[in-house]
Amino acid sequence: MPYRNLTSEQMDAVKFNGNLLLTACPGSGKTKTLVSKLCFILENKELFCIGKKKIIALTYTNIAADTILERIMSFGISSESLWIGTIHSFCLNWIIKPNVDKIPRLCRGFSVIDEHEKEFLINELKEKHGLSANDKVFTNLDFNLGQFYSRGTKEHLIVKEYHNHLYEKKLIDFDLILNLTCRVLTKYNALCERLSLLLRCILVDEYQDTSLIQYEILRQIVLKKNTMITFIGDKEQAIYTGLGAVVKNRDELINCFQLDNLTEMKLTGCFRSSQSIVDFYSKYKDEDYEINSLSDNKDFNSVIFKESEVDVSQLPIYVSGIIRTHLAQGVLPNEIAILCPGWFDVIKLSNDIVTLNPDIEIDGVMISPIPKNNENLWLALVKLFLIRRVPSNFNTRQKLLRDFLQELNVVAPYTESLSPKKILKIINKISLSVDYNCEIDVWLRQVITRFCHSINLGISNDSYYYQEMELLINATLKRMLKYNMAYKANELHLFFNFRSGVKITTCHSTKGDEYEVVICTGLLNGKIPNWNDIINCSSEHQNYVARRLLYVVSSRAKKHLYMISERGYKTKRGYPYQTTPQL
Repeated sequence: MPYRNLTSEQMDAVKFNGNLLLTACPGSGKTKTLVSKLCFILENKELFCIGKKKIIALTYTNIAADTILERIMSFGISSESLWIGTIHSFCLNWIIKPNVDKIPRLCRGFSVIDEHEKEFLINELKEKHGLSANDKVFTNLDFNLGQFYSRGTKEHLIVKEYHNHLYEKKLIDFDLILNLTCRVLTKYNALCERLSLLLRCILVDEYQDTSLIQYEILRQIVLKKNTMITFIGDKEQAIYTGLGAVVKNRDELINCFQLDNLTEMKLTGCFRSSQSIVDFYSKYKDEDYEINSLSDNKDFNSVIFKESEVDVSQLPIYVSGIIRTHLAQGVLPNEIAILCPGWFDVIKLSNDIVTLNPDIEIDGVMISPIPKNNENLWLALVKLFLIRRVPSNFNTRQKLLRDFLQELNVVAPYTESLSPKKILKIINKISLSVDYNCEIDVWLRQVITRFCHSINLGISNDSYYYQEMELLINATLKRMLKYNMAYKANELHLFFNFRSGVKITTCHSTKGDEYEVVICTGLLNGKIPNWNDIINCSSEHQNYVARRLLYVVSSRAKKHLYMISERGYKTKRGYPYQTTPQL
């Protein structure tokens, strides 16, 4: 059952019926509490006045949404009244698509541009106008669809040409999803009223990563006083303030949403880490409160080691030595994590360690050649081809199938007669005959066009279905070019199925994870914090960003923590990188 072994703090939050701000320190059971609270609401609809209304849970990533839904489904609890996803998916599926007739720009049809394709386009425009790829250009617009750069500047021309391209190609990016949503809600008060009557509860996970425009979108709905809202997070883990996230306290949330009340609860105590690990990461938090380890490892004699002498050329050997030491001690491979500042670092270190240690299973290259843009019509279909048909994947495949059919029925209404069983039969038939020993773009085109022909869906060059296919293929090719990938279609299953082994990922991507052994590399000023948070930024901002990230990274560890500032990196002017000062 979902409520087994909950603490009194967790159970109080689970049962609470009203507007709630739940703050949770690392390892305090935040996700467990969120899952249990959603289960409790679903099992007590009368108490929470759900009726035919919906419960919305907003997560920062699609992975987090999938994880939460899988846990709920594993308890055998019906999730028909529940919708889980990111704020962008929420805006698309609940506001933009049902009201596309109210948005002139989109009523002729639209697609969502992938972030890698966006980056590729921006870099082309930078080169055209004499800027380097490292020069930062912000493409987001203000509420009135105006940009922030002055006329006549190179940045203004780049942003103008970028948005002209999107308009001509009937594309929108993730910033425009939020912008257009906010505009339509502001313009149509009746729409806000209707949404508030439909959505009984909104739960915002990792609320500290919410931007001002995202707050405003939620505010327009909650203002109608028909929707309860729950904020869950930890402001000490606000690692996206450099991307526009705003951390609000209780009083600021009450004022923003004009709430009659907002009860604040806290989850205290860490069930993850030893006390020595807790004491180490606690020095990076701002608020003066004590975190006590409640873990079985509380008194464990942890290794907490800082290394600043190893050269970057020897880093793979050094890290491999740490891995082998702990494997010899009986630590499981999937209980070891290596963290890097960025994806390029992940790929290089991953490849180097695999070359040195062919006998060690590595879960390293987590960047899929196919961009996991959940807003693309065909991605769910592609996943159904690639995710293995085994019992452990049953819930995942069922959700994918349900979501794909729902989207397909919207864009091709006559497909409503197609049953899930029929769709799976078609997929299985194509899987047996399609060639996997080919280039990925060729395979994508084969499976999508064959599927369309199997259901008599016209995929002419001017159709929406064709455009979505081309977007997915082009984004894949550009993604592979960026990361110098040379995968074939027969390797794609590696990226869409569970992989065990030593995990290698980025510092930002590890939030929410936990491992017995954490090895963090690249702790250098310019990497952590990144140059974007250093150049033209105050010392206060630099310090804040670095401390937040160090707090998140070090709090992933249960027993052992290695913080590495490798030598050998140099700036453009030839100066050596220095160790992250806050370390």
